[in-house]
Amino acid sequence: MVPLSQLPVPLPNQPPVGYHLEHGDISVFSTTTACHTAINKRDRFLGETRCVICGDYGLVVQPCHIIKPEEGTWSYLRERGWISSETKVLPQHEPRNGLILCGNHHSYFDGYDFFIRFFPEIQKFVFVNYSDHPTLRKFHGKAIALDIKDRHAPFPSLFIIHEMRARGFHPFAPSNPDMPEDSAWQDWILSESVFDDVSHSFKRSLRRAPKRA
Repeated sequence: MVPLSQLPVPLPNQPPVGYHLEHGDISVFSTTTACHTAINKRDRFLGETRCVICGDYGLVVQPCHIIKPEEGTWSYLRERGWISSETKVLPQHEPRNGLILCGNHHSYFDGYDFFIRFFPEIQKFVFVNYSDHPTLRKFHGKAIALDIKDRHAPFPSLFIIHEMRARGFHPFAPSNPDMPEDSAWQDWILSESVFDDVSHSFKRSLRRAPKRA
């Protein structure tokens, strides 16, 4: 185990090195419905839209905004260069501000019980159970099903803002919680072989059984 590195506070005017999303399409979505459609398509694994943390799918999953549609925050981040100036004016219209979660993890995320840290050196988004909630311990220190190479990948910088808020909600939690050294994938990603180690990408389509002769 190694201690989680702490980001500099106060935060700089630009995202730290490695947290600025250099690629990605200019968003063409202008409605919340269209944005959610894009997120549902991006977070699809083996033919199902799934929670990127636990892998649940079906009626239990829903789009979750990293930055909520609150007054001023989104435009403030644009002005400071924390997100591209070409993003949509409203955060609920931007697919790079969202991810698919099950109802439970959506509630824990909005309640700041955990945060997600992007690690540029390994190109993974990793779950951090900052509140040490018993239900969330099995996910701690493991990478979730987000691909930084995807054209609609979430802005890594937005997770930093969410992390700062989570730390504020838990002022007595350790600043540098212990983390596994390897940051393996979440259990469901490994058990269902969702990640292709050859192509270094997630398997989005449903696997079809081979045709019988």
